[in-house]
Amino acid sequence: MVGNPKRLSDLNQIKADVRISCRDCRFEEDWTVDALSKHLLAIGGSTTWSELTRHLRCRRAGCGSPRLRAIPVPYARRQANAKRQISKLDQETVATAVGILEDAAARSPGRTVNTLEIRLALLTVHKYTRDAEPIRLLWERAGRAGRTTDEGLGEPLKAIRHRLEHLGWIAPRVLTEPTKTWPWSSPAPPGWLASDDGLAPLDEGRA
Repeated sequence: MVGNPKRLSDLNQIKADVRISCRDCRFEEDWTVDALSKHLLAIGGSTTWSELTRHLRCRRAGCGSPRLRAIPVPYARRQANAKRQISKLDQETVATAVGILEDAAARSPGRTVNTLEIRLALLTVHKYTRDAEPIRLLWERAGRAGRTTDEGLGEPLKAIRHRLEHLGWIAPRVLTEPTKTWPWSSPAPPGWLASDDGLAPLDEGRA
């Protein structure tokens, strides 16, 4: 395919996703073709490539800019908001290890979580961060059930995430906002999600 596609569905031919990039805040969000097609249908948008971002807004919290661009992204390219391109295997390996540690931190208050699974996740993370201090600290705290709030797993886990983000192994977390929902029973305008239990329009309310 040379140049931009004519329609969103054309990306299925080259096995690509769609990256919506904000021209103002630089936030990036990746969509599969099916997911974006369903979203555009729900908000009254168009799947014609030149009209793709017309009714979309940046979903980064506090931005909401309409100045967006759509980019075809083959599956092997750099993940959204990440500093650099890494292999799919590295992406999945790091994401799995970090997910295990986050689950452990969520269930850790008042109990020990120094399991073999956590140890393997820490060894995996160390391969990518090469920073032993937060890993050692997290492992020590994971084995203490009577630790105080200040001795929780959140601090070393935050340091591990920061290190991985700095080295480009994971993308930083970005707070996003949901698509606006039209609160009335009248048809939703383009760019809004229709509400199943919308309120009656003002004119009907006065009747």
